[in-house]
Amino acid sequence: MKLFGRKAAVAAAVVPLARPMAALLGTGMAGETPRSWESEVREAYLANAVAQRSVRLVAEAVGGAPLTVSDPQLERLVRATSAGQGLLETCAAQLLLHGNAYIQVLTGADGQPCELFALRPER
Repeated sequence: MKLFGRKAAVAAAVVPLARPMAALLGTGMAGETPRSWESEVREAYLANAVAQRSVRLVAEAVGGAPLTVSDPQLERLVRATSAGQGLLETCAAQLLLHGNAYIQVLTGADGQPCELFALRPER
């Protein structure tokens, strides 16, 4: 059927209203392999100054929040810094970016915790 003297549109020329599911999952129509979660987070975080500032603000707020503990040695362990960044700040940033945060507890000869280290959640 001709409308206003034009040919009917071909089905392939119609623009889809939604992207295919493969494009949402990171695979294109050309058979690209899906990108890993780490590469997606790294690209989105490094390319976006607003995301960097937001994560930093929240992490610093968590690190500066008042902490009430029953044992002063426990507070010293939690407040200690590793590589210039506090344990709570590191864990807050990892929770925001990866959804997980892991802490390794090192014990001394007496079996009591002597150091806490934040582990990278993507490894």
